[in-house]
Amino acid sequence: MIIKKIFLIIFLSSVSFSNERFNDAQIIVMLKEYFKGTPNAPTLLGHRFYQNRNNRVIQLEIDTNLEEINESLLFSFKAMSLITNVANKRFSQGILVLHTGTNNQPVIAETDIKCAQQFFIYEDMGEKKWRKNCLSMKHN
Repeated sequence: MIIKKIFLIIFLSSVSFSNERFNDAQIIVMLKEYFKGTPNAPTLLGHRFYQNRNNRVIQLEIDTNLEEINESLLFSFKAMSLITNVANKRFSQGILVLHTGTNNQPVIAETDIKCAQQFFIYEDMGEKKWRKNCLSMKHN
């Protein structure tokens, strides 16, 4: 299990900088493995790829607890950044729906994918700047 996780992280990191691209079905497999294979990762409840006006959107739904919501948000948007960087179809927006319990309304977070990649992959900006310029959050 640990070897599988290490392999997946190395694979995603290396292909993030290559020209190799993957179709939606391959992206889904990688996404599921990334969440399953990482210790303390939030539970991936679902995913959806869709077109919204001129934007191709990746949407993930996760289950987490309130104490780990920040870590879950960062983990999930990093996963989106890595996955969309190797997709053969360009994504422009990422939406994360965070469920934190049975009685709570989900938190919805959105980011521009290129902006998120500048933080999570290329490290051209810090977390504070990403949060200020690229991230929006709301309760539904």
